[in-house]
Amino acid sequence: MIHNAVVRRWLSVGLLWLASAGLATSHPDIAVTARVLFDVEAGRLVSIVESLAIDEASSRRLLSRFDANGDGIFDQAEREAMRQALTGDLGGIGFFAELSVDGERRALGVPDAFDVSISDGVVTVVFGFRLEEPVALAGRKLELVLRDRDYTAAVAFAADRPAVVRGGEGCSVSRETRPADAYFGGLVVPEAVVLACR
Repeated sequence: MIHNAVVRRWLSVGLLWLASAGLATSHPDIAVTARVLFDVEAGRLVSIVESLAIDEASSRRLLSRFDANGDGIFDQAEREAMRQALTGDLGGIGFFAELSVDGERRALGVPDAFDVSISDGVVTVVFGFRLEEPVALAGRKLELVLRDRDYTAAVAFAADRPAVVRGGEGCSVSRETRPADAYFGGLVVPEAVVLACR
């Protein structure tokens, strides 16, 4: 139990998010800016992709851990090592993603796609999730919240295009704050991206 907590905490220092200043008197170790892609085919959500741009200090730690040859990029072997480590460690906590359809929680499962890149000192990690059961969207409300309830990592959706829809004619995306879902002693108010389709 202690080992799992230590592993999870150390991994979080290697991965996620950015919170607004002033949300809490204490702050997380990691800052990340997130974007989400909703992939829609024939009126059904078939996959979700989350892109996580990690702050520069945490990006340096990821490079130190996974860039074995120290060349400042991730080659195929280093990418695979990173995929295995992050998938294994984050799988038990749902990759910080909470998906609901009409208020009912849906598990994303294990990502079937992974990518990582580095640009200007910022590591961006991408997880792709193909849904086991595609979700018919007409007349329904789908919400996705990204958060670490332990607040080791904090997330802020990107100000520019936080969520996009591919293939979703008649669909729109909005952002909503969730005061009722505040955590970390009620000091952190999460934000959801909401997908609605006619």
